[in-house]
Parts: sequence; C-alpha cells; structure tokens
Amino acid sequence: MRELIKKITALLPGRAEPSPQRLDLKELFHLFQAVLTNNNQALSIITDLGEKLSGNYIFDTKYLQEAHRELTGAIEASLANFTLLTGGQYQIAPAFTRINSLVSLMLAGQGEAGAELTLPLARLPWDRGREVGGKNFHLAELKNTLNLPIPDGFAITSRAFDEFIRHNHLQEAITSLGDSPAEGELAALRQTIRAGEPPPGLKEGIERAVAELLARQGRKLRLAVRSSAEEEDDLFSFAGQFETVLNVPPTGEAVGAAYRTVLASLFAPGAVEYQRRLGYRPGTIKMPVGCLAMIEATASGVMYTADPVSGDREQIIINGAWGYGPSVVDGATDPDLYRIAKGEPPRLLATTCGQKRIMSVLDPALGIKNVATPEEQRARPCLSPEQALTLAGWGQAIEAYFKGPQDVEWSLGQKGRLHLLQARPLTVEGGETPAGPAPDGGCPLLMRDTGLVVRRGIAAGKAFVVRHSSDLDAFPKGAVLVAEHDSPQFVRVLPYVSAIITDIGALASHMASVCREFKIPTLVNTGQATSLIRHGQEITLECDDEGKSLVYDGLAPEVIARRPPSGAGMEELFEFRRKKYILRYISPLNLVNPLVEEFSPERCRTLHDVLRFLHEKSIQQIIDSARAPKAKGQVFQLALTVPVTIRLVDLGGGVAAGTGPKIDQEQVASRPLAAILKGLTTPGAWRTGQVAMSARDLLSGIARAQELTASGGVDNFAGISRDYVNLGLRFGYHFNLIDSYCCEQAANNHLYFRFVGGAADLTKRSRRLQMMELVLAEYGFMSKSKGDLLIARVSHLEQDELLRLLEMAGRLIAFTRQLDAELVNQEDIDLYAKRFLAGDF
Repeated sequence: MRELIKKITALLPGRAEPSPQRLDLKELFHLFQAVLTNNNQALSIITDLGEKLSGNYIFDTKYLQEAHRELTGAIEASLANFTLLTGGQYQIAPAFTRINSLVSLMLAGQGEAGAELTLPLARLPWDRGREVGGKNFHLAELKNTLNLPIPDGFAITSRAFDEFIRHNHLQEAITSLGDSPAEGELAALRQTIRAGEPPPGLKEGIERAVAELLARQGRKLRLAVRSSAEEEDDLFSFAGQFETVLNVPPTGEAVGAAYRTVLASLFAPGAVEYQRRLGYRPGTIKMPVGCLAMIEATASGVMYTADPVSGDREQIIINGAWGYGPSVVDGATDPDLYRIAKGEPPRLLATTCGQKRIMSVLDPALGIKNVATPEEQRARPCLSPEQALTLAGWGQAIEAYFKGPQDVEWSLGQKGRLHLLQARPLTVEGGETPAGPAPDGGCPLLMRDTGLVVRRGIAAGKAFVVRHSSDLDAFPKGAVLVAEHDSPQFVRVLPYVSAIITDIGALASHMASVCREFKIPTLVNTGQATSLIRHGQEITLECDDEGKSLVYDGLAPEVIARRPPSGAGMEELFEFRRKKYILRYISPLNLVNPLVEEFSPERCRTLHDVLRFLHEKSIQQIIDSARAPKAKGQVFQLALTVPVTIRLVDLGGGVAAGTGPKIDQEQVASRPLAAILKGLTTPGAWRTGQVAMSARDLLSGIARAQELTASGGVDNFAGISRDYVNLGLRFGYHFNLIDSYCCEQAANNHLYFRFVGGAADLTKRSRRLQMMELVLAEYGFMSKSKGDLLIARVSHLEQDELLRLLEMAGRLIAFTRQLDAELVNQEDIDLYAKRFLAGDF
C-alpha cells in the first residue's frame, strides 16, 4: 500500500502529497466518477462472493483466491483515485491493508497470531478476535463497543496454545490420533496435557494478568476459567463440549492448572465427536481460554433473543434459576420462564415460575455443585419484571449489533446488578415446517403436549432409557434417547440418536443448543418420560414449531410418512464453513450513517466498510470543492420563472448543445438539476408576498447574514453534468446546498441536502428545521441537525425514485423559504409538515 501511495504522489510533481486544490472542479469530478466505477466493480465481486457462499453453488479455493485478487485490485484502484481526489487527507489505506491481510490469512487457512500470550478483554482490538476465540471476542465486543456489563478478565491466546503444544512435544501424539481415536488414546493425551509444563513466558504472563485483575477486584476475587475455541460461539456453539473450571483461586499456579484442564477437554470423547460431526479432525482446532472474575450470583440463566422453536423473532425468552448457571445450562432444574415482546421499551408478556428444585452453588473442593433449592425460594421468580425487561433491552441491542438472534448467558449479583457472561449466535428454526401433530397416527398415545419442544420434527425407534452416563457406551444406532435430564454428554451418541426425550430440562440448556444445531427432534421437561416409556419400547415422537407434541406407543406409519427428508446442507460442511467465514471480513456493512462521528477509518471492519467510506468521503470532497471551483469549461446564466438567477458550470452534458451564455429552464440537460428546478418552480410553492417580521427577528437575521458572509457562502451557483449537480442557493439570510449523482446505477446514486440560516430568531429557525426533518424522514432521509443547521442524505436509490426526491427537495426549498417567521409555536411544526406532504402550499 505504501508503494501505491508513492505512485499516486508521483502523479503530482513538486508536492509531498496530492492536493485537490491543484485540480479544477472538472478534473475532480472525473476522479469522483473513477472512484464510483472502481467501487462498483468491487461491490459486484462482493455480491458474487455472497451468492457463491449462499450454499447453492459448488466452488473451490481457487475461485476465492481469484475473486479476492480481483477485489483487491478494484479497491486499490479506487484508493488511488480517492487519494488524488481528497489530497490524501484520510488515513484509510492502513485500514484497508489491515482488513485485507485478515482475508489473506483466512484464505491461506492459517496465519501468524500476535506475539502476546495473554490479552485483556477490556482493551482487545476488534481485529485480534481470532487470537482469543469466539467466546472471548464476543464478550469484549459487549464491553468495548456496546458498553454492557461483563466480568473483568483476560484471554490466554491461540499463540499460547501453539506454544504449549510445541513446548510439551504434543504435536506428534495429536497428529497420530486419526479420525476416530479410541477413548484410551484420548484419555492418555488429556493426562499428558494436564501434566504439561507452561512454555517460556506463559507462567509469567498469567501471573501478571492475575495480579492486575486482583488489584482491580480485591481479595474476594475468584475466577472462572473457560474455553474459547476457534468457531466456539461463532458458526457453531460447541455448547457444553469443553470444560469450564469455576471458583479458581487468583494465583498463577491455580489458573495454570485450570488452563491445562480446559486444554485437555479439547480431547474429551464427546468434544471429539462433536468436532468430527462438524468436519474437524482431532487436534485441528486451537483453544484460546478466557479467565473472568466470577460474579457472586444470586440467580443465573440464559436469554434467547428469538424463539428458537417457532422462529418468532418478535419475542425474547429468558430462563433463570437461583444460584449459578450450571443448573440451567446443564438442564438439571425446571427454570423460570419469561416471555417478552420486543419494542422500545420491551413489554413483559408472561412469567412462568418453574419449580427450581435444584440450584448450583460454589464448593471449595468441587468448584461448584448442585444442591436442593430452599423451599421458600422455589415459588419465587428469580428475576423481577424490571430486571427481566433490562435484560431484554440489552438483548435487543446485542442482536442488532451482531445482526442475528443471540443466545446470551446472564448472572444477577449480590447487590442486584446484572452481568452478561456470554453471547453467541442462536440457531433458529427455518425452512419447511412439518404439519402440526394430529392424534390419528394409528397408535395409542403415551403423551400429548407434555413438556417443552426444543427442536421440532418427527422421529421413531426403540427407546433407550439412560440411567447413568456409562449407559451411553451401549447406545444403538437409530434409538430414541430417554433420560431423567439432559446432558452435554449426549453428544457422544448424537450420530446415532433419532430423537431425545427427558423428564427435566430447559429450552436454554447446552444440550438444547446442540440438538438444534444437529436438527435432532427433542422434547424436554416432560416430567414423566422415564416412568411412562420402557427401555426397548418402540415409540414415535412428533413435535411442531408451536410447541405441541405427541408421543405414540409404537411406530406410527401415518406420522412417519410425514417426516421430511434429511441430509447435511452445505453450511454443515467444514470446508464450506471455513470459506464462508472469510465473508465476515468482506461483506458486512458497519459504517451506515455518514453523519455520525463513528464514520471514520478506525471503525472500518470489512472491505465493504472501506468502500462505503471511499464513496461517502468522495461525495463530501466534491461538495466542498464545488463551493469555490476552479472551473474549466463553459459558464452559463440560468433565469427561472421565479426570481432566481443561477450561475452554471457545465462539467459535461449538463446543458443542451448549441445554447448561448444565457439559458432558460428548458435548456437544462442535467437530469438532477432539472428535477430540482421542477420542484422549485411548482405553482404555489414559491412564496411571493412579504412576511411580517418582529424587530427581534430582523436583528437576528442581520447578525446571521454577517456570519454567512464570513463563512464564504456562495450565491446561487451550480456545477452540473448530465447525471450530477452541486447546487448552492442563497435566499436572503439562509443558504441551501444540494449535491446529487443520479444515473442508471443505483449503487452510485446519492442526494445530499444542507440547509442553514434564516432571518427569524434561533427558536423559529430551529422549528423550521424540525418541520423539514419530519418531511425528509417521510422520504427515507437520514438527517442530523444542530441549532439552525440541517444535514440530510439518502443514497443507493433507483434513478426514477431519486428524481422524485430531487423534485421534492426543490419544492421544499421553495415552500420553506420564509417559513421560519411564521412558526410561532411548536404546534405549527406538525401543521406545516402535513400541509407540505399533502401538497397544500
């Protein structure tokens, strides 16, 4: 990129940097058009990538590499023209280089991580996410971007994992495992990892990070040491597959031991089976780890920002129970259930108080254990309505930020303060929905609408009743797993399970997440499954997305016939997921509103963001340059049917051929200017009479006129081409600016509208802006106002729609020309906005 900038600078001899002041408006406009052309080429490639990665196409890595090469070339060309256009005043090239390098690393399948072995979550840069794993990265985003309460803590990075494996000579043992390693091999490897020695620098790094945490949190500090593996809480949840060590003393030795325990869990049989189902060979996933200050929890639970069974995205579901979270996420208790309607503010729809017989508490020896919940607590909801609504508000913000439904773990501290412990994508039902259960399956019913539907579907087979985890060793292929409560251990047999039914369980347990991911029909919290269903009994389960369920005694042929075909989709294949993962650095758009301070190179996180920045700042440069242009080309004087004269500079095709220096409205060939003029001269919109003004308004207007003159306002000037206009109008004491590019390609099109000043006092001028904002909002503009300055813009519209808005903008200028003096109270704002929108001028 440095070489690229050097080449750009060399285009303008004698200057350290290119400067737009050396170029006239026509030259700048051609550079602007070049930026748009390059951006369109890049956006076309991004669109094609999105289509190929939709799951409906087969492609290889060579396609991705070629597409990335073309995309890089298009953006570099756009950057070169942009730098010439803006004089190098924006530091956008480093942002592009940083993001593009992440794409390159992903295409290579791996990349060099940073040198740090530990990183504090509170200061984690967004582009270090791969080094700390999905769970840690999402927590850091909640804190650093959304300013939501998370526990204090730090991450032990993927570099530390690599160094640990290398230092303890484990790579050969891991590589030799094969695709389906024996449990004895895995047990030996876990033991070796737990007995391993820290690599140079890791022990000191952990001790230093713990000491800093202890200084901030105080002597009562205890830690949760948690997995944060690659892809964990990202493309897939890995819910409950890896170890979490709780109640860890704040010493380097204790944290080091817990760290090794978490690393070893990467090779637990269930975790290996889960990875295998996702296409990973054992040992190919790296394991960053999170170390978080534990919250002294009075209650804990899980929040879903959508209903994962019905797919209803207008509701939020919260599960909770007394104590710490394991009783809920392990499905060991019947939790409270809150249903909340989304909105501003959210609204509590229903509260169901669960029995909550079991709660998780800290234990000095075990870290955490389950005990019986005190009787007096069982009948009380663990959250107040206000606390549930607070969580729901946070959930809406998290969902909006991550652009999809979220599975959020939460905890309520001793002083009634809520904390967020985790956020990951939520699997929500989609696609074809089987017909709702009907009790005519041809077999007797065992259970009807009993329990909670975790995952809809139809399944049949012999019941395998699990009393102990060791029973899973004999689980037969195609059986229906029936158990007292759900467990993450079930993942060991998920390749063979046709369905799962439990006595106790929750929608928000780890096992529930895994069953939704692997599309296994699941019914939990029935209260009676193990007493009604015999081991070896043939049964049929049918669940729908409205939460209704039927369990038949026997194989019900009519029901089984309704079962939809199953099969792995493209999104389940590891290589496809890895390629699709690359899009996170290419296509999402984070820079949306160019009118806010966050619209900066530092906030660019994707190549799409870079393109958006180049586009918007190119528009701004043209707007600023057109106010005092060095124009080459013909200059015309335009007279209208209203008392306005405009000086025109034709940048190419803006005026009809063969015209003299003085032209009328009919000779304007610029489509955007013609539309503005049509609105400006709408019969009745232009105010012709005098408006009575108070002495205060006159004095205010005179003072404002001096400010406008000092700021260099330009009287009635337009730079135009066939598809472009930059129009500055000054009427008395206020100034209008409209800048628009309006062509056949919607991606190029924009309309920038600026209004400032007025003759009346500031209160009345502000009322006029409020009225104009109401009108512009009705037409889809984003706007920002301060005092008597209004800026509004809209973009990416089809040409016909943009021409309609340009005409409206001209009409709005005419209608509001002397309106400030008439807005004597707040009620007038709505009144005049409604008149304008109704065409009552």
